[in-house]
Amino acid sequence: MNLKVCPPARYVLALFLFLTYTLLYCQRSILSVSILAMVNHTAIFNMQNETTSDECPNQTHSNITIGYEEGSYIWTQSTQGIILGSYFYGSVFAQLLGGSTTFLLGPKKVFVISTFVSSVFVLLTPFTADIGVIVISLFQIIVGLAQGISFHASFSLLARWSPVSEKTTLSSLSYSGIQVGNIVGLIATGYLCHYAGWPSSFYTFGACGLVLSLCLLFVIYDRPQNHPRISNKELIFLNENVANVASEDCKLSIPWKDILTSRAVWTVAFTKVCWGFGYYTILTKLPSYLQIILHFPIHENGVMNALVYALDVVTIILSGFMADFVRRRGWLSITNIRKLAEALGTIGPGLCILSIPFIGCNSINVILCLAFSMGFFGFCMAGDVAIVLDLAPDFSGILFGLTNGLSSITGIISPYVAGLILDKDQGDIVQWSYVFYLASSFYCLSAFVFLIAATAELQPWAITQSIEKKETKLEL
Repeated sequence: MNLKVCPPARYVLALFLFLTYTLLYCQRSILSVSILAMVNHTAIFNMQNETTSDECPNQTHSNITIGYEEGSYIWTQSTQGIILGSYFYGSVFAQLLGGSTTFLLGPKKVFVISTFVSSVFVLLTPFTADIGVIVISLFQIIVGLAQGISFHASFSLLARWSPVSEKTTLSSLSYSGIQVGNIVGLIATGYLCHYAGWPSSFYTFGACGLVLSLCLLFVIYDRPQNHPRISNKELIFLNENVANVASEDCKLSIPWKDILTSRAVWTVAFTKVCWGFGYYTILTKLPSYLQIILHFPIHENGVMNALVYALDVVTIILSGFMADFVRRRGWLSITNIRKLAEALGTIGPGLCILSIPFIGCNSINVILCLAFSMGFFGFCMAGDVAIVLDLAPDFSGILFGLTNGLSSITGIISPYVAGLILDKDQGDIVQWSYVFYLASSFYCLSAFVFLIAATAELQPWAITQSIEKKETKLEL
């Protein structure tokens, strides 16, 4: 009788994937805000013979240091770019390990271990800042490595648990935690830095991650067949509706040659590399822009950053429901659904970011533009993210890891390039305009590539694998 009132196991999985990514992205967003409290901006301005920006003098928030003491670290914008970008070295390296590790250990173990490792190193980060840039960067690399591997595991879990009619919905619900994490992390970090000191944000989210990683042991499972509390009705439903995924007793070999020579895969990869340059530029440099140019104090800086990502959460979830609704009605082919979503998710942000230099010092309109840009970006969840589940469900973790890993390379490059531009004069609004133009152009380029070359059809090498699995199962 109790089983009848239990929520479906696949929804519980989606919920805990959501919660985990909320926490992991809280951990990831800490440094972009806390670094403002760690750095001694006055010393940097004096060292570079600059003065604080007075190009927007009529802002309500005129004192950028109010409420907290300036930090002791003299890190220029390019040095900050190196520290903030070091996370992505680990994320890129994760793509070399994530696929094989997930296949070897199983997605559940990998997901739990990666969450635990990320949390431990976030918890220890405050002790590294005094040692030097190299050590704090190394810790960020390890955090990026752990979180990058977790994506492989989560996509493998979703592929095994998502029926065709709910594929985009479940993935959208799960990964909306990414932007919820950005929102919660940015707001909480701003206030923690303001009232409790910048180390408290690392301690808080690190400890929460350790608790969550233990909870994951009891709520997620590799396959529906392994779940001790799943209902017979749901198990039968998933067995009949989860297509092109291997059974537990089938041994798969990863078709690396086919994957690495696939036009469909490289189209997704290049698309992500292009928008990644724009996205990671804004993600890592927006807090500095709000502080240096618009003069928001650190606790309000976190809130403004969070508002920018709030609309993204809504569109991530809506895009999944809308894509599955259109697919069920047969109004568009799956390829055209993905292309429409991607066009909204990349052209929208490109145009919004392009308009920021023309708005000037109107802080409300700047925040609105940035919020709408991230709102549009949420449609990419039903575009280049969900498309890997269409191309090859068995290898969706591999495909996501490969394409997202290549995109993460831009997370290394873009903060440093933006830092070099801003090192000329970080208080000059013209230099910031160059940063926004660069980000906008890469967003628009990604849309062009995806619209011209993308396909969401199940790939021949994935179909071959599916046939081989069925034959193997029959022989057994």
